[in-house]
Amino acid sequence: MNSITGDHRYEAEIRRTTHGVAHVRAADLGSLAFGQGYACAHDHLPTIADQIVKVRSERARYFGRGPNDRHVNSDFGYLALGVRPWAERMLATQPREVVELVVGYAAGVNRWLADHGTESLPAWCRTAPWIAPIEPLDLFMLYADVALMASGRNVVELVGAAQPPGAAPVVHPPADQPIVPPDHPGSNGWAFGRAVTAGGRGLVVANPHFPWRGDGRFWECHLTVPGDLDVYGVSLIGTPLVQMGFNRHVAWTHTFSRGHRFTFHQLTLAPGEPTQYRYGDDVREMTSSTFRIHVGDPAGDDAASPLERTLWRSHQGPMLDVPLVGWSDLAAFALGDANDGNDRFLGQYLAIDRAGSIDELRSAIVAHQGIPWTNVIAADDRGDVWYADPSTTPLLSAEAEARFEQRIQDDLIASLMFSQRVALLDGSNPADDWVVAAEAPQPGRAPIDLLPELRGDTVAFNSNDPYWVPHPTERIEAAPVLCGLPRRALSPRSRMNATIVAGDAPTGPDADGWTVDIAEAALLDNASLLAERLLDDVLARGLDTVTVDGREVRVGDAVALLAAWDRRFDLESVGAVVWREFLGSFTDDELRDAGPLWAVPFDPADPVATPSGLAAAPDGSPDPLAVALGRGVAALAQAGVALDAPLGAVQYVERSGRRVPLHGANEVEGIANVVAPVGAFARSDLEPEHVEPEPPIAGRVERTGLHRGGYPVTYGASFVCVVGFTDDGPQARGLLVYGQSGDPESPHHVDQVEAFSRKALRPMMIDDEAIAADPNLTTTTIRL
Repeated sequence: MNSITGDHRYEAEIRRTTHGVAHVRAADLGSLAFGQGYACAHDHLPTIADQIVKVRSERARYFGRGPNDRHVNSDFGYLALGVRPWAERMLATQPREVVELVVGYAAGVNRWLADHGTESLPAWCRTAPWIAPIEPLDLFMLYADVALMASGRNVVELVGAAQPPGAAPVVHPPADQPIVPPDHPGSNGWAFGRAVTAGGRGLVVANPHFPWRGDGRFWECHLTVPGDLDVYGVSLIGTPLVQMGFNRHVAWTHTFSRGHRFTFHQLTLAPGEPTQYRYGDDVREMTSSTFRIHVGDPAGDDAASPLERTLWRSHQGPMLDVPLVGWSDLAAFALGDANDGNDRFLGQYLAIDRAGSIDELRSAIVAHQGIPWTNVIAADDRGDVWYADPSTTPLLSAEAEARFEQRIQDDLIASLMFSQRVALLDGSNPADDWVVAAEAPQPGRAPIDLLPELRGDTVAFNSNDPYWVPHPTERIEAAPVLCGLPRRALSPRSRMNATIVAGDAPTGPDADGWTVDIAEAALLDNASLLAERLLDDVLARGLDTVTVDGREVRVGDAVALLAAWDRRFDLESVGAVVWREFLGSFTDDELRDAGPLWAVPFDPADPVATPSGLAAAPDGSPDPLAVALGRGVAALAQAGVALDAPLGAVQYVERSGRRVPLHGANEVEGIANVVAPVGAFARSDLEPEHVEPEPPIAGRVERTGLHRGGYPVTYGASFVCVVGFTDDGPQARGLLVYGQSGDPESPHHVDQVEAFSRKALRPMMIDDEAIAADPNLTTTTIRL
């Protein structure tokens, strides 16, 4: 045992087991967070430090202006979002236990840096001046940014670049940059109750799909304060506690909510006065603040130069530089952010980690109302199941909701923004403002009793579609409109997840019910819903030759491969890439409703089974199925991917100098196990890429992720955990797929993705006896 001595304000024991998992034990919460911060810094100090530079608005100081003034606009944007005063308020007003956690975590990060210095850090940041001790205030700023992950941080550069007509010119974000990244992080979450499990207790499958690089990663840990806390799971890098996992009695997981965490407010401006706007019958003045940042030259030795910019706000929030629309003499846009000022989420997760049942978990969430942007799917050792979308959500009046739904049908700008998951309101109409409700956590937010939930003892699930289908057959009636629009067609992945938890997929429960083994097999069996529903009829179509873009393409060989395909996306599956590129030739709308692919349209009364049936070939025009298959065959040829390539030969991740083959698929195929080259939210870190990606295939990469040579995975299954409760407590297996360490030189950067490639989940240990028996156990006690 190594011992690091100090004055003993804090003391924690860190036990590391297979794959570098950290089991932290301490006598109090401050010491527990000290140990967690120390252990996470060992694996991810560069990411923590880089994110703190970001929220301090010091990116331009250390990295220069950045492409298209990215760092300048980000620095000003974070100042305008007010994360520092928000953090100062949290430091001064949060409950004592929360402050102890954050202060202890900062002390742990700093102690690791003091003990180890920067020599063991990755080469890209080993001599960086921004690797330095941190303050608790820095962490509170970081946690404010985490609260804004589904809202303000996505548009921070648009806030920082917003200038009225006549102001000094600035460099705007690229006009072709989407308002919000094109895909939210996806996830699958399943909960099984006593009515359907073999043991009559609860079982949960956690399968969040997050990026495999950058700041949106998880870190795995087991945290224990004897008599107070004993919880296992993952936290976002740099954050205390566990945000997804299990304790002795409850297991829970999260999926990204499809609801709206923010709104844009379109302002009608007063004639000739671009900083005045109409508000009902009145004219209001915007307010302004002048901010200062410092801009350095990363290639030189000159001191950083100050730069000032005046930014503006309406009563709804900061002004925006919306791509292609901007800020004109007639109209402008302001940001309303539901999670602005959400001080509740740290206390929320402490209460969740301590919950002893579904009742206590629900009570904790109702009491704090601090979940910022996720659904909750949970089960307990009594076999109770709960689904909810308690995410912080703006609240509109019934009349404003009706106007919003009409606007996205009739208004071109509103429709375009909605397609990018932006809810546009009329900022000059007082009746479109958020409304204040009793019992709401903050003014303008929906109180939790209006938000959707389902309790039971059978199953619950979510796969990122809105809340209304949390069960194969049970439905939730309409919630506030900004929770997401109900009665819309589900994604193929949501339909597959519903099919799995109903027990109707190729892998499912036996007569005794669901077990951990069966749930794990169902998650990783890689069956494609669309293949199960469509492939036989596609084969019967007799597709042979088709003209695509003026060229004749023979598809007979592709059809033969599909006929022999095992209808899965396993490493050895031959034909999987053909089916993927065939489906990738259809739009999302065509995959969700009747058209060239499906015959029977989506029916909101039967959302899991519809759309259904293969569409008939049209008379007198090219068969769209032949065209789709021809386009897929041509795309694979352009990429240099053989039609008969096994999936594992062309789908892979490059990690620590190794090429690891991967099973799984992306969003178009309708499978649960997602790994993909596309889909991750926009990274906000500056860690350089370690592998130069192969060139993308234009027109295909956006749909299937196809690059020259195949599918280089960057996103997908991250924390995979299957946990069931037994008479002896929780039994869990899983992986943190992309590894515990962010350092490419660490063995824990690649070991778990290799295990995932083999479908070799390991035990997730919460009992001391199992931890002590781990063959890779190391123990360190740290003190300060």
